Amino acid sequence: MVSALVKKYVGPVFVLLCVILALKEIALFVTPPCINSLNFTLTTITSERSARRQDRIKIPAEVFIKLNNRDRPLMSAVTNKVDFSDTFTGQRIKIWYGGRCIDADGDNKHLVVSHCNPDWDQTFSLTAEGKLIYDPTEQCAVINKDKPLALSLGDCNEAVIFNLYNESFIRTEMQGRTMCVSPTMQTDVHKANKYTCLYVPLALTECNEEDSRMELIEESFFKMERKAFVDSVAPDTGSCQFKACGLNPPAKAVEMLRPLYSTRCQKVFDCVTVITKTARRPYLVMRLAQSIRDKKVCLSVSWLVLVGYDLRVIAYDDGPNDYPPEVWDDIAKYPFLQYMIGESDDMGISLGRNLALKMVKTKYFLLVDDDHVFNDKTNLDKMIEILDTTDATLVGGKFEGFMKFAGALKFGEYHGRQEFAIFSGHCDRTLPQFGCEQCDSTSNIFMAKTHPVLEMGGWSEELLIAEHADFFVKMKAYGNKVVYCDDIEVINQQESPEERSKSYQKLRYDMGRKNRMFRLMNARYNVNGLFWCSEYEVINENELKCLETKHKIGYC
Repeated sequence: MVSALVKKYVGPVFVLLCVILALKEIALFVTPPCINSLNFTLTTITSERSARRQDRIKIPAEVFIKLNNRDRPLMSAVTNKVDFSDTFTGQRIKIWYGGRCIDADGDNKHLVVSHCNPDWDQTFSLTAEGKLIYDPTEQCAVINKDKPLALSLGDCNEAVIFNLYNESFIRTEMQGRTMCVSPTMQTDVHKANKYTCLYVPLALTECNEEDSRMELIEESFFKMERKAFVDSVAPDTGSCQFKACGLNPPAKAVEMLRPLYSTRCQKVFDCVTVITKTARRPYLVMRLAQSIRDKKVCLSVSWLVLVGYDLRVIAYDDGPNDYPPEVWDDIAKYPFLQYMIGESDDMGISLGRNLALKMVKTKYFLLVDDDHVFNDKTNLDKMIEILDTTDATLVGGKFEGFMKFAGALKFGEYHGRQEFAIFSGHCDRTLPQFGCEQCDSTSNIFMAKTHPVLEMGGWSEELLIAEHADFFVKMKAYGNKVVYCDDIEVINQQESPEERSKSYQKLRYDMGRKNRMFRLMNARYNVNGLFWCSEYEVINENELKCLETKHKIGYC
């Protein structure tokens, strides 16, 4: 009798208890403590360094907006009041468009365009009397007697008297005309030329909004912001012996962590925050957030329970904050989406990502673009597994349907000059235990350890776009190890040209803007060109020979 009752009731009761326990486990997994807050954050942010970046705001032709790198206030475009008495001491003068610096020639006789070399003293000072002094020799900028309007170095009693206009233009009055210090051409010093070939003369020309624009850089900020390049040492041997070649050696091999030194992630929500930079495209961000929700992962194999990630997402957008209420109503449907808006209408990808990264509280962050969509191969668990158990800093994947973008980054003497090369497809080592490779770079879909990326300064903020290669050069310079997994994907679901707004089209695809950003990228490492190599030959671990160039961006 008792035996029959046990058989009849104990089995179903046991199953019911298991179901209750499993449901409790699911609830704990998908319901973090803040789930009931159901709020979203709208914050208008003024970056602590917004006043350092001259290139965030387009300068109208009639009124220049005053913006510098020392956190001074903006000039009022209404009052049009300008202080002509500004002076500076011990500043590098960087040419705004091309990123190169003003320096003396080899004989210390003439002012020319030069690389911004951290190993040289290239600073200038502007006195209260308006004399522009080249600090290394304490000579002043004077008119070249053999080449009128070109600038030489000479006796300060003969100095040209300058004023600093909005901390961007070094001007003087000459024969009733306002003239600006500008880069020119070897054959003609009467016309400004923003394309800044090396060693061309500096001269007094008609002021031009772009060609004559300068940027003052404090020496301590310059060396901190370019620490990766500052600390590199030119090799003594091999075919590549200039300073940037010191960044060529690959990172050390990825190693497994001892169990004692590894902390395993128990819940994805507690370990990972998604960050993205958008440019006035909130509905793409919401599409991304929805795809994260819809991504199904197996919570319990025994119960075949599938749930979505629904992770914290921090999105940074350009200003102004003028979205209608219905947009914010839609954003409110995603309680873990923090949608931040900056004041500038063009803060740039790098600054936006850095601001988002500073808000991350989890040990890992996942970088995606706003037009990405998760699919069934967006394997965050594998990324976490690699970061939890190895000393790798970053794990990346690829875009569905695209070629392998991950590869090697090398500086060298290519095409008869110093250049930077991206060797897509070449990775240094394999990680057979994960079915992945160790590379110099991956696509813009990666998970990384938050602290090391913050420690290296994140992305370089002067690069409003074209920031990708520079980020991974810095990663390697800081000894951070990069892993690429071919079986991790996202969908890069771009808008069609017809769907893109005019403002986004200009920010992302304007050729003049892209050209300037690539020039700034090259100037950061004192090279004269950049190219992608599709076919190559391995010479040694530090040197690759390009056999076929795919895309080439060259400069004089």
